[in-house]
Amino acid sequence: MQQAALGMGSTAAMADAGGTTRGAARRGELDLLRALVVVGLVLFHTTVIFGAGEFPVKAARESAVATAFLAFGATWGMPLLFVISGMGIWYSLRSRGAGAFVRERLRRLLVPLVVGVLTLVPLQVYLGLRRAGEAGPFVAFYRRFLQVRPSLDFPFVVKAAAGGTFEAGHLWFLVCLLGFSLALLPGFVLLRRPAGLRLVGRLGGLLGRPGVVLLLGLPLAAVELPLGSEVGHAAWNRYSYALLLAYGYLAAADGRIGEAIGRQWRPAMAGAVLLFAAAGPLFAAASSHGDPFTATDWRSLAFRLLKSIDGWLWVVAILGLARHRMARRRSGAARRPSDDHGGVGVAGRIGSYANEAVLPFYVLHEPVIVAVACLLLPWQIGVPAQLLLISLVSLVMTLLAYDLGVRRTPITRWLFGLKPAPRRDSRSPDRRINLA
Repeated sequence: MQQAALGMGSTAAMADAGGTTRGAARRGELDLLRALVVVGLVLFHTTVIFGAGEFPVKAARESAVATAFLAFGATWGMPLLFVISGMGIWYSLRSRGAGAFVRERLRRLLVPLVVGVLTLVPLQVYLGLRRAGEAGPFVAFYRRFLQVRPSLDFPFVVKAAAGGTFEAGHLWFLVCLLGFSLALLPGFVLLRRPAGLRLVGRLGGLLGRPGVVLLLGLPLAAVELPLGSEVGHAAWNRYSYALLLAYGYLAAADGRIGEAIGRQWRPAMAGAVLLFAAAGPLFAAASSHGDPFTATDWRSLAFRLLKSIDGWLWVVAILGLARHRMARRRSGAARRPSDDHGGVGVAGRIGSYANEAVLPFYVLHEPVIVAVACLLLPWQIGVPAQLLLISLVSLVMTLLAYDLGVRRTPITRWLFGLKPAPRRDSRSPDRRINLA
């Protein structure tokens, strides 16, 4: 899952033909936040085994506690990642043109997407079928997996043919990120021109007013109510993700939006908690009349309205809290004498490592969870112990797969969307990985 830092802080002037648009400085703490969310997907997808939702392997019984945890994570997890990705698009276009951006997206996203869909996704699907006793020889299964036909269901350009077993699995995130990044690119390019910069400036001024940024949940509701939420896409409509991608771009393009998010995190958090508590009973009531994610009765529509607003409030609360805490750390660090001696410190090295690992970690994590779960689910040790053990073992195995199997050779780095490893000068005290 993927891309770049959030910019939500101190602003830098960006001249245009008729005025200035306030841009935001790149903030590394949000790279770390993105990495934490992706690592958290190990726990989330392990929990799907024991709760509601589709997954290649499932436990014999469904846990209500696990389902409640999944509902909480689905409310804000993927929306947060798409907002982060939208901010990354702004930073990327700041240093390259549209053509170079397209080439970079294809190399960083399309290549690992194709690799994952052709190797890792069929493996996890096959393991699930095998555990259920429905799998024959892998070769025959793989032939059926490769039976696809074109699709107009953008951004999914292919789907399983009749009798085929093809699916994108957890890599639907990369499909949406790549598809919407390219589809919205003309608009993003226009926003970098003088007239576009003036428009961004006006939006920044409007959204910077007290409380206005919290209202961005309403356009999300305008998507979710008529189109419905897609359970297979983390219980959000795919076009809501396109809107969140645009929100992230705007937040990076004008620092006043990020500053407003930083100021509003406390009321956003309070509202998010209250709406999440209210959405639970409403979901239960709507479930007795149909599917709350797609039905058009008033209960289902009211649930999707609350979910849309609540999801955005959680994003504002989390981003604002991250900005607030990092500002306090920087303020404290500024008052203390530096003891770095020219190095980057342990935290800096961990941050650089995590930032680079995010995309391949995301691609690798779900097949690892499926394989580990197939081995450990037969153990009669209780649901909490199983969940914790599968999560921890999967986390360690995914990190090992990345470190030993991906990051150390040029070809595997390219296949998983990483930049070439930088050359290290042994005479230089600063050996940081350049992730710009």
